[in-house]
Amino acid sequence: MNRLFILFLQISIVSCAISVSLSQLFLFFTLILYLITKGYKSFRLTAISMLSLGIFILYGLSFFYHIPNSEVWTYIAAIKGTEFKDVLLFGAFLVVQNLNDSEEIKKIEKAFWILLIVLLISGFISIFSPIRLSRLISDLFKPSPTWKFAHHYGDLFGVGIHLPIGLMNTHLTFAGIFLLFAPFLFFRFIFSIRDRKNILFHFLILFLFGMIALLNNARSALIGASVSIAIGFIDLLFIQKYFSIKNTLKLLGIPILAIGLTASLLFFNETMAKTIQPLLGQEKHTDSGRTFIWSSTYPMILANPILGIGPGNYGKEVEVVRKHLSQKYKDLLFFFEVTQRGHAHNDFLHIAAIAGLPALLIYIALASVICYKLLQPKFSRNDNILFYGLVGFFFAGLFQCYFQDDEVVIVFWYLLGFFHLQLSNRKPE
Repeated sequence: MNRLFILFLQISIVSCAISVSLSQLFLFFTLILYLITKGYKSFRLTAISMLSLGIFILYGLSFFYHIPNSEVWTYIAAIKGTEFKDVLLFGAFLVVQNLNDSEEIKKIEKAFWILLIVLLISGFISIFSPIRLSRLISDLFKPSPTWKFAHHYGDLFGVGIHLPIGLMNTHLTFAGIFLLFAPFLFFRFIFSIRDRKNILFHFLILFLFGMIALLNNARSALIGASVSIAIGFIDLLFIQKYFSIKNTLKLLGIPILAIGLTASLLFFNETMAKTIQPLLGQEKHTDSGRTFIWSSTYPMILANPILGIGPGNYGKEVEVVRKHLSQKYKDLLFFFEVTQRGHAHNDFLHIAAIAGLPALLIYIALASVICYKLLQPKFSRNDNILFYGLVGFFFAGLFQCYFQDDEVVIVFWYLLGFFHLQLSNRKPE
């Protein structure tokens, strides 16, 4: 049964790059086997595990506190459409954090590698596909009436270039998963230069990753990836002292020059300029919308600071707030009407809105503890590069709701569970 547990776990991790439904299905199977074979007693009580669980405890308290007396069963039946359903995704953390066999750990590491390879291959193919790759697969079983074409940037040397989203449904979701692995690939390349091993291979992988990320153009994810890499440099330069500043500048000289030269040349191409200009500060059409979304979220937090408005109620409550604001600021009525409504476009604001300020404080504490654990000097290791992206996840959440995105957060919980496992297995020097 344990072999079946590991197989289902591997399939769930790899399928995160293919289908969120498939990954959740195998996570469910894995979670059932986990409860049968290991049980709740294998749950390791640490700051990370307790803070993670604390977020969902407050989700639950808020959810049940806001159940209308006259609509109890209707409200409970609608749980699958609320943020509270993400407690199932927290199972990804549970099933990984308790592994204790070295062979099992190696198999999970292999699953993460395959996940990354699928992301890279599907992302690269989607650049040249006028039809979304997910639709090419799903339409084989059931035709969908929704928009099936990929966003077309233009032509580069006569070849059509499209927005890369791999097998995901949106470019933000694809970028959210991508950012979690950005520092891993970056520092693998830096290590290859230092060790003078497989430099060309790691450079080509990093170049492919960078090209896909650039065309994807999700600035929130790029910010998160940049912070992750900066955290990595702090760890590797000043804490672990794997590099000196002088040698690091030498190692980075050629990559920075190559990236700068490539970007400069591409900037003169109309197609590529569309992707590069927003990264240099040009405003996108979605930028101003965030201010209207955030200003519509603040009143909900102020009115419900302890337990929030309840999971699943954001859409309903934001309509009430926007109606009030559009009456107060009549000149802005149009913008309040057309701006996106599904979530707060900021994980911190969204969590505070639906579950209250205590949930927000726990979320901030979780981010802080993860960062602290990553930067502890008393452990001798070089495997942190797989986990720097966990810190970037929180920074990217300042501009997007990645914690509310099933496709992204399931990968986050798998990585955090694996990091939690590594912490438990590490020995002080």
